[in-house]
Amino acid sequence: MKCDSCDKEFMFLYFVGKSNVCNKCIAKHTVFKEVKVSEDALLRRAMRAFDVANFEDLKQITDHQLDKLQMGQIKEKSKQTVKFKKNIDSAVKVDDGDYLDPQAELDMSYE
Repeated sequence: MKCDSCDKEFMFLYFVGKSNVCNKCIAKHTVFKEVKVSEDALLRRAMRAFDVANFEDLKQITDHQLDKLQMGQIKEKSKQTVKFKKNIDSAVKVDDGDYLDPQAELDMSYE
């Protein structure tokens, strides 16, 4: 995949809002210098705490805001990042007198 900032091919990219960004660009253009050489836990916390819609929003985070986040003065927003859809109805319809026997169906396919 290509980095949206430097247009180079990378195997691993960070999804910052709608942007795909490599760790080199994040370390170069933002206050998250540790992403290039070590872990990205602080970057993930910042993306949850601040409204980051794209890479430009991530560039706007200052050292002062980052220090407040590390000290715990800025709380992470507890919003659901992934939404799941529950399938209440079964995809297979069975009539009243019938029952579904998966083993019998498997046996019939080999005959």
